[in-house]
Amino acid sequence: MALYKSMLVAKADLKMALKVTYVKYGLIGIGAIGPIMMIGIVALLVLGDPVIGLLILPSIDAMMSPMLGMMAIMPAAMISANALVGEREQNTLEPLLSTPLTDRELLVGKLLSSFIPSMALLLGSIAVTEIATFVILLSVGAEIILVPGIPGLFLLLTAGPAMIIAIVSVMILISGKVKRVYEAYQTSGVTVVIFFIPMMLPMFTMDASGIVDMNTVWMTNILTLLLALVLAVITWALAVRRFNRDTMISM
Repeated sequence: MALYKSMLVAKADLKMALKVTYVKYGLIGIGAIGPIMMIGIVALLVLGDPVIGLLILPSIDAMMSPMLGMMAIMPAAMISANALVGEREQNTLEPLLSTPLTDRELLVGKLLSSFIPSMALLLGSIAVTEIATFVILLSVGAEIILVPGIPGLFLLLTAGPAMIIAIVSVMILISGKVKRVYEAYQTSGVTVVIFFIPMMLPMFTMDASGIVDMNTVWMTNILTLLLALVLAVITWALAVRRFNRDTMISM
């Protein structure tokens, strides 16, 4: 398999997706929501009462970091929804599927068109949040801590990529069953609900002071990673197995 051929497919898919207004501005808007909310919470806690804020910040961070991941990888659903269904709507699917590219090269190209920008958004969101937190803590002379912290970084940098692969794979699987981009987007976007696990479960261990059990945080993060990996492996294997360009062309 020639990776450069898949990269050409990815480049063409991304270029086409960015021509759609809601995708172009959605990438910016959705990607910005996570860092803005995280930075706002840090500022509210630390600038309000630094002592209490710093005490509960790691616990709040543990529950909010998954939200940062959700906001960063949701664009994968937007881009992948245009990768096959959007091309069918614009009558550009048949020429692509008729090219001498192998099925594997096509599928990898579809994956990369969503994976690369979504990972860029995820890493950018993490970097912006970390830098902004550093500035806020420095401004009040507080101890510098990571936000997202180590548990959050573990979750985002492991489960995040797996979830992107799962979203694209689900999109490939349902692309022959939906007729409109928004239907595909809604269906594949449901995949991100896995990130609700590390957001919600630690809340049940929160004590009266607002501190959660970090052992539970780590357990839920690892559980989320395992679920994301299983989902990614199964859906990608099914996508590779069931993809049939002849069927797609005849639709």
